[in-house]
Amino acid sequence: MSEIQNIAIIGTGNVATHYLNIMNKKGLNVKVYHSRSNFFNAMLDNDLIIIAVKDEAIKTIAEGIFLLNDKKRLEHTILVHTSGYTDTYFLEKYSRNYGSFYPLQSLKKEIEVDFNSVPLCTWANNQESEIKLKNLALKLSNIHYSLTDKQRKTIHLAAVFANNFTNHLFTIAKTLLDKENIPFTVLYPLMEQTIKAAEQGNPQDNQTGPAIREDFATMNEHKKQLDIEEKQIYELLSQSIINHKNKRKL
Repeated sequence: MSEIQNIAIIGTGNVATHYLNIMNKKGLNVKVYHSRSNFFNAMLDNDLIIIAVKDEAIKTIAEGIFLLNDKKRLEHTILVHTSGYTDTYFLEKYSRNYGSFYPLQSLKKEIEVDFNSVPLCTWANNQESEIKLKNLALKLSNIHYSLTDKQRKTIHLAAVFANNFTNHLFTIAKTLLDKENIPFTVLYPLMEQTIKAAEQGNPQDNQTGPAIREDFATMNEHKKQLDIEEKQIYELLSQSIINHKNKRKL
């Protein structure tokens, strides 16, 4: 079974940029296509085409590839997207071999990432393509998962809670500290310890704070320092902590 060597990446965003950089470092033959305006037939001869664009543009790009190939499915090229929450089944119209090549990491063009520690999640509609995607993933990273669409969507949702929402809470915490001219760095040891504890067991077992103790006096004092939106978030999360605690007692 031949390995993936020649790769076309469609897109110039965060994911496309990081894939381009790591693939170049690994000696793969990779070319980037900015948009449908610079598509040409040579792109169809690659072992793999990666659609690395915003979710809402994936189908449009796939349709452009289909038109470029005279409205015929790709026969040998694997066609994948990099979305965490987009199905892959619709790619069947455009290629006999299709799937996903999703990096489970927040990627920014301007921030360098150790790609060895980035989990790469792949799926393909047949075993041969999946093996090829897996082997490629393991060239780029030390961490690989084979995931169905449903599993990948669940990971994406979990990542929103673990990463996006958590980062927003960091933002609120920094806003509160800024009001009193307290450096955000004061929270770094606490944040680091929280992550370390979560890595060692069930995060629910590590829950501390006034909500888990149902210390309503302290919670009421906290809420006096918050604006309306912050207070709503505080109340919602505190109640969720209490609810989870009570469920465990049942």
